Amino acid sequence: MKRYIAYSAILGLVWCFVHGTVNVNNFVLGVLIAPFIIRPFKPLFNFDMEFSFGNAIKKIPAQVTYLYVLIKEIIKANVMVAKIVLQPKIDIKPGIIAVPIRTKTDLGITAIANTITLTPGTLTIDMSDDRSILYVHAIDATDPEGVAQSIRDDLEKYVLEAFE
Repeated sequence: MKRYIAYSAILGLVWCFVHGTVNVNNFVLGVLIAPFIIRPFKPLFNFDMEFSFGNAIKKIPAQVTYLYVLIKEIIKANVMVAKIVLQPKIDIKPGIIAVPIRTKTDLGITAIANTITLTPGTLTIDMSDDRSILYVHAIDATDPEGVAQSIRDDLEKYVLEAFE
């Protein structure tokens, strides 16, 4: 029940910002609509686990750091893709790379998979049956070990801190 209240409050604020007017009426409307939005995603967020507002608040700095790292990685990847595209002779070797992951929860796996997909030049295409490996298509897979290490060190570390 605490999770429903917390997520409803967060979605109420999101509704205010999407609507463009932050006031009590919009917030209450967002809170009333939120349970209908949360319900289909209930399996993803594991509502059966114990939830504490204190732990959620403690994770906010890690989530802000994750957002900063994500934006930084997106900018770096955009520059890399732009260099590849603007070269007179495009010399790339695209490929699919198996990236072992440490995240175990559905939320963590979804976050790392979406983070990889948001980064230009990479795309998460599948996950192993035991949920320990993501298969990632990279625009330049000349160094598969380096790409996998970059994902584990630069992205997954922050996903673990923010969402696990």
